[in-house]
Amino acid sequence: MITKEFISDYDRCLKYWGEESEMRMCIEEMSELTKELCKYIRYSKFESSPELKQKLKDTKANIIEEIADVFNTLEQLEHIFGEQEVEKIRKSKMKRLNGLLNNWEKVNNITK
Repeated sequence: MITKEFISDYDRCLKYWGEESEMRMCIEEMSELTKELCKYIRYSKFESSPELKQKLKDTKANIIEEIADVFNTLEQLEHIFGEQEVEKIRKSKMKRLNGLLNNWEKVNNITK
């Protein structure tokens, strides 16, 4: 769901830079998040090392920043392509996921 307070900012971005630019920005931000997540996984295997412990901490901060960037650019895409359509499909996919989780719990004898 789009953060309503940002809609006018998203409209200004589209007005000044256009849809293609905003799509490319989303791709860039997702790529940056991917890179930081890969680093985090790599560093977390060696967290006993003091040097890597600090790198892990720094990488976590970078991940948080990149998540915010991705959320903002994804909201812009949602604004471009249609919030209602995106939300409808999200709900459908979450319903499917819930079914998979329920089946997993049943197969593995997990109680809620």
